[in-house]
Amino acid sequence: MVKRREPKALTQEPTAEQIEAFVAGAEDGPLIPQHKTDAQPPALNQNAIRDYKAIRVPFNEYEHQQLEIASQLSGRTKLNFIRYAMLKLAKEMQEEG
Repeated sequence: MVKRREPKALTQEPTAEQIEAFVAGAEDGPLIPQHKTDAQPPALNQNAIRDYKAIRVPFNEYEHQQLEIASQLSGRTKLNFIRYAMLKLAKEMQEEG
């Protein structure tokens, strides 16, 4: 058997003063919350656990072979070599710009 639900009755109607106060607050308030522009973003820890994002990077055979050679020559794992190269290039680009 279906249980029929009845809407709860309002205990009291808002007064005219309450309605005017609500409307005045809605008209005066900002539509979009304002953010502080002078606030500094939080400092990021470069040694934090790597669980923020993951990227799948497909390689062709040539690129994978070059990655293997470079990682063996540098004594790094393939993933560590990719991270190292990305951070090194990003630092160089920031110093130039």
